[in-house]
Amino acid sequence: MSDVRPSIPRTPAQATLRVVSIVMAIIGGVVVVGGVLAFWYRDRLGLADELSWLAYSYGGIILGVAALLLVTAWLGLRAADDSSRVAPYRNLCYSVGLVTLVAIVWGWGMGTFLLFNPFVLLSTVTYVLVCSQLADKVAEEHERGVSGEVFLLNADQRTLHLLSEVILVKGALIGTFTGVMAIGLLAQGGRQLAEQLGVAMADYERALITYGVTAAINIGVAMLGIWGSNRPQRVTPFLVISGLVSLADAAFVVIGVVMHQELGTAAVEILLDLVYMGACTWQAWKIRRQA
Repeated sequence: MSDVRPSIPRTPAQATLRVVSIVMAIIGGVVVVGGVLAFWYRDRLGLADELSWLAYSYGGIILGVAALLLVTAWLGLRAADDSSRVAPYRNLCYSVGLVTLVAIVWGWGMGTFLLFNPFVLLSTVTYVLVCSQLADKVAEEHERGVSGEVFLLNADQRTLHLLSEVILVKGALIGTFTGVMAIGLLAQGGRQLAEQLGVAMADYERALITYGVTAAINIGVAMLGIWGSNRPQRVTPFLVISGLVSLADAAFVVIGVVMHQELGTAAVEILLDLVYMGACTWQAWKIRRQA
């Protein structure tokens, strides 16, 4: 029992804030790569010499957005671990929301309705409806003295907790991508956006539903894994689901090899998922035996 350690006490609001902040950090890192590529490959953009400033301008804007996402993520992670540090995160979210509101009003005055602009709508949903509400909830809980429950976790439980959090973040990223697709559908009109992407409207809607269901399944399975890692006597549901997923992945890999005599791209993805879910199943089995 020497490897048993207490967990960081987090309320559900803090746990949600942590996942949201991790997702923002990942997206911020991706955006940083995009900004660096805009600078690095500016000569390949086909711009005339007198228009090369466009690459610097857009690259600078991209890096600015990345910096905002990374700072927001860092402040959110601090508040998720310690609710007394939520004030800077809350102030930043409200400041971004205020700037967005000013931009919408300014655009309205200039004769342009910016609310349904994809970037404006996405920032409004993220900072006003998600981040600010989470900040208010965490601040309210801190003022009322509400704190999360502390769990004593051994090495197997901590491993399963981490694996489940990765699944949760994956589901949140898929959900974020689905939200962006839905915002694009709302902002630009379904058929127009589908034509720009070169896909049929029915395929676009089908992909939207598929991604939404996939995100929900990942989040649900991850929540069961986190629940089971914190409470070993409740790990059985996650053990059953992860075991079934592992068996299904193994069957798909075997069928793919038998039918095509090779591992295609889809089969490789399923194989990786098999290894990951197999590790989750093994950890859950060990925790179940200990319980």
